[in-house]
Amino acid sequence: MTIKLTTEDVRIVGTFERLIGVHVKDCIVDDDTVYFLIEPGKMGLAIGRNGANIKNISGTLGKKVKIFEYADTPEKLVRSLIPNINSLDISNGVVTVSVPASDRSAVIGKSGKNIKIIRLFLDRHFDIKNLRLK
Repeated sequence: MTIKLTTEDVRIVGTFERLIGVHVKDCIVDDDTVYFLIEPGKMGLAIGRNGANIKNISGTLGKKVKIFEYADTPEKLVRSLIPNINSLDISNGVVTVSVPASDRSAVIGKSGKNIKIIRLFLDRHFDIKNLRLK
């Protein structure tokens, strides 16, 4: 699936790659947060010692920054986006995820913001349009 980035998205990705030195697979820009999907195995490099790289890029962009690792299968990507999964089922283009009750609100986010971003990443990379929480 082809991912279309706006001019602003491309500028932000370029800034991230130049400052951090990690290739970005995808980027979603929200009102106050930028979500990056980076190449697998580069999370430590992207975060930096004591979070220095995250703080630097966040200050440069003037927004909060959240980073996730890309995966080549929907199962692995969902586990990267939602780390505390109890069970995961993918069938007929629907992902059903079970998470502990204590993590449920963090997965959904304020006004459903986090789950919308997760759904958008799944749609853009694997054409999966529906994500359900148990």
